[in-house]
Amino acid sequence: MRLIPAVILCALLGVVYWVGATLFTDRIQNDITERSSEAITPFKPDVDLLVDGRDVTITGLVNTENQREEAKAMVDSVWGVRASRNQLAVRDPYSFNATNKQPDGMIMSGIVDSPEAIDHMKKSIMPVTPAGNVGTTARPMVNSGQKLALGSNALLQLKNGELNIDEDVFLLTGDADYAEVKDRIESELNANQALIDPLLLRTDINVVNSMSLACRTSLNSIVDLDTVLFNVDQAIVADGYKQTISAWSSLLEVCPGVVLLEAHADQDGSEDYNQQLSHKRASAVTQLFVNRGIAKDRVQAFSFGETRPVASNETTGDKVYNRRVDLEYVHTEMLKLNSIQPSIISSQSAE
Repeated sequence: MRLIPAVILCALLGVVYWVGATLFTDRIQNDITERSSEAITPFKPDVDLLVDGRDVTITGLVNTENQREEAKAMVDSVWGVRASRNQLAVRDPYSFNATNKQPDGMIMSGIVDSPEAIDHMKKSIMPVTPAGNVGTTARPMVNSGQKLALGSNALLQLKNGELNIDEDVFLLTGDADYAEVKDRIESELNANQALIDPLLLRTDINVVNSMSLACRTSLNSIVDLDTVLFNVDQAIVADGYKQTISAWSSLLEVCPGVVLLEAHADQDGSEDYNQQLSHKRASAVTQLFVNRGIAKDRVQAFSFGETRPVASNETTGDKVYNRRVDLEYVHTEMLKLNSIQPSIISSQSAE
């Protein structure tokens, strides 16, 4: 019977010990949790801890391998920690690529730092909807969404282009239709340098068409003024057509290149006579350009006589369209690619 009280006493002592050990262990675990969490404050909220007694598991994301090792060292330095398991993952480097080419449109790829950055970019280029997928687990980039929006809007102004944004460089390359487009893009990027910082801004934009806005505007104004008509057996430019020559002279003042004159005659008279008559008509128009200050070498005239009618020579009403000088503008870029050599029958340059 004496054993029963002894057994009961042992059981009670065991319960007391278990309760005390549990309370003490929980106190130790809570203490380690508190002090370890304080140690990794520089990495919050991206790093978290799982504490089991005196053992600590580190989870979450950091930007570099050095930060991964630094976080573990901070936990290991906490008094009372027996062992730590480093399950931290290192974020991917920031790398965004987008192309804008016909007929595919804008296609994007790469890894950025957040879904919000992609959403900000997409809203800025609406109604354009880019194709492709972009991950969002990259290291943080300051003004990430603004960088993507700024670069994508610039990219969409290019005929063919590519945008690359990484942790060092903001690079835009491609083709612009005109010099004004290139200037506008570069001005916009330079004006927003504060958003691009600390990245190095680089552009390599090729101008496809060197024709200026003033030149294109002037060209539009002479679209329907490409022919000078003459009276029968005459090489005198009528007053009404002198305004046409004036408009073309204004064009040559703002556009590089030359004007081609192709002079013609109807079939009244001999072939030789009409050849000479078309030559005189070319010379008369050339002289009007010279009188308005256009260098003679920018007016290239050719005479075709009666060999290239655009209307019948059977009626008086039709013949008037054959007594003409046709005008054509040739830009400097075309002159570089092709020499001016019209296919001429009995041709003669106007002097």
